Amino acid sequence: MHKNRLRFLVILILLLSLSSTMFATKALLLYKGSEQGYGYNVQLKYIAPELKKLLIDYDVIDVETDSFKNTSLNDYELVVSCYYTSQMNQAKQYLKSLFDYICQGGKLLIINNIGASIDSSGTNNPGLQELNSVYNLLGVSYTYSWKKSKPIQVSINSEFQADKTLSFEKERDVESYLFIGSNIEPLIQVVAGDNKTYNTAFLSPIGGMIGYNYLLDDNGKVTVNLSRVFGELIYGDWKNYKLLVVGKDNYELRKALDYTLLDYDWTPSLPSVLFGYEAVIYLSDTTEVNDANLNNYMLDGGIVVILSMGNVSRVIKGINVTNNIFPVPNEFKISWNKNVRFQEQKASSEILLTTSDNDVLSWKIKIGSGQFIYYPIDLLAKNLRGLFIQTVFSQLPISIQPIINSYSVYLDDFPLPAYNRKIDVLTREFGDVTDNNFYYNIWWPMIKELGKKFGIKYTTAFVANYNASVAWPFSFQEYINTPEQKKTLQELFDGDYEIGVHGYNHIPLTKSNWKEDELDNVLRTFKIFLRNVLDEQYIPYTYVAPNNIIDEFGAKELLKVFPDITSIGTTYKATDTISEFSVIGDKTVVIPRTTSGYYPVQTNISDSVLSIMTLGTFQYFVHPDDVFSTDRNPENKTWKEMYESIQSFISTIQMYYPFLNNHFSSESAEIIYEFLTKKPHISLTDKEMIVSLPLECDFPRYYYLRANKPFTISGGRIVFVSNDLYVIAQLDDVMKIVF
Repeated sequence: MHKNRLRFLVILILLLSLSSTMFATKALLLYKGSEQGYGYNVQLKYIAPELKKLLIDYDVIDVETDSFKNTSLNDYELVVSCYYTSQMNQAKQYLKSLFDYICQGGKLLIINNIGASIDSSGTNNPGLQELNSVYNLLGVSYTYSWKKSKPIQVSINSEFQADKTLSFEKERDVESYLFIGSNIEPLIQVVAGDNKTYNTAFLSPIGGMIGYNYLLDDNGKVTVNLSRVFGELIYGDWKNYKLLVVGKDNYELRKALDYTLLDYDWTPSLPSVLFGYEAVIYLSDTTEVNDANLNNYMLDGGIVVILSMGNVSRVIKGINVTNNIFPVPNEFKISWNKNVRFQEQKASSEILLTTSDNDVLSWKIKIGSGQFIYYPIDLLAKNLRGLFIQTVFSQLPISIQPIINSYSVYLDDFPLPAYNRKIDVLTREFGDVTDNNFYYNIWWPMIKELGKKFGIKYTTAFVANYNASVAWPFSFQEYINTPEQKKTLQELFDGDYEIGVHGYNHIPLTKSNWKEDELDNVLRTFKIFLRNVLDEQYIPYTYVAPNNIIDEFGAKELLKVFPDITSIGTTYKATDTISEFSVIGDKTVVIPRTTSGYYPVQTNISDSVLSIMTLGTFQYFVHPDDVFSTDRNPENKTWKEMYESIQSFISTIQMYYPFLNNHFSSESAEIIYEFLTKKPHISLTDKEMIVSLPLECDFPRYYYLRANKPFTISGGRIVFVSNDLYVIAQLDDVMKIVF
């Protein structure tokens, strides 16, 4: 363990040194006032605008003034110098300051020349040793070899070339820089009149140089893409795995992205620099892409997702999803029955989603080496968040999505009071039985058998009464209606089950239902009752809100009396803030139910799979009285039929998603808390991905991964594969995926 921690700290230090430029906030632009505006004008005309595009602040300072002497270079993430002459006052001291700055993690870009080869005093000139103390850190070796020459051939790195119609007919300065680093990227190479090749512009992870009038061509055109240069210096080879969203705020899209735990930027308008984003999601009024930067981004391999309405408006009955988007059972059908505005499929496009009537809803077109994806904005709904994420992520060359990978099964309202009633639905199927007979002699034994068959860990939600009391006196007379409730409660306590609480009664804990003092009294009364019937060893960790309703007032009062509660159950189908997977207080999480009831099986599968798409979890609730509840058994099915339905549902989920881990609610709460509060840091190059977790995380952590090329993993393992979707378990602080 100590060795792993040490290895993590070493890698973390490396990542931090790399990422120090990922979040660059300020640059220093240096010029010489004695050069009559040369460097100053270059900095303001060509350099400053590119920094602004990248949202980097900057200072412009004359290196020959006291302002520079009083400036600490370490306050800046990047220094850009631009000098015409080679003379510098106290040249050695200046070079030493650059050396110290780079050693402390700074980045240096030299434009034209280093500007300190000669001391202005005429004596104490720097030698090659002093000059190369800086150049060597940039990855090159310098020798005195300056000359003027007319270029015979000029080669510009195609990934950085700013213009394809550049002219280099005039005589220019050249000088020799020998590459000594393995990660130096040549930007401009010149074959001079002596037939020798000179590296006149280059880039390394620490900095670079654009030398001797090769920033501009004969006609004053910029030769290299400075946005790309600064992008490389800011992000380095490593970049955050990040998305860009453009447009007005959209709650459903924001929550969908929040649940992925991935970094994203959200801007109201399209920025001019798109470098560093895995995809651009554009909320637009049109499906047309008329922006040159966006088109160039796609041509260079970028993915653009347009979320908009379209030229078709139609009520759709359902949505079809194929295994190319996400592995789904044959029974998976999304019922919709709502009006959707969508854009007709373009010629030569590839279909992603269709309606149940085979209308094309979502599609994509290849543009250059990138892609254009259309997705109807009307499908940005809470229960379809996962559908959007998987539709987009399935099309990316490489995508990764942290997931919870935990599900729980709740026996809601159990054990519950019985009233020895004879109910028609039950007597027709079982003869002369009461509700008490059904709950404890039929339903519970069969549910226990179901749990054994499928390896399910049950969490119950015990309710003591169904009275409507919200004021004193509070009593527990219904608990002794029949002896079976008490016996089953003890059986659960002694067995491998989790006993959660539903409450003193079935009245939701909200400010509109309860006075503060009465709610405090009833919760304390319920706590004393639990100790009386289950002894002091019982501590409830799970609370399921009656009718799935609780507000901030109720949650606060609940946790005041039951501070060990780590899970509050609500419902995902609600629209309030306590219907989202979230953290309340210091350690309590809201776990909304996503699936409930015994049938229709197709609906249970659909609700669960959509939740698995979103977060890699689902939360399933059933009740012992569902069979004779008219709203939960609208087709008046028998218990036998409903039991067959629940078996079909669970077997289908376990068959298609065998990687999903089943936990008690309190166990799942711990996993969800870690998931929401300990976010992984994901960085990427063309060759590998690093996933690092904060210290003291629990393992394993899980991810959906897609890659369009083979890969190997260290610090993790593959636990499931379906088509191009991999489920990855991270087993160490740092996981490395090499492509």
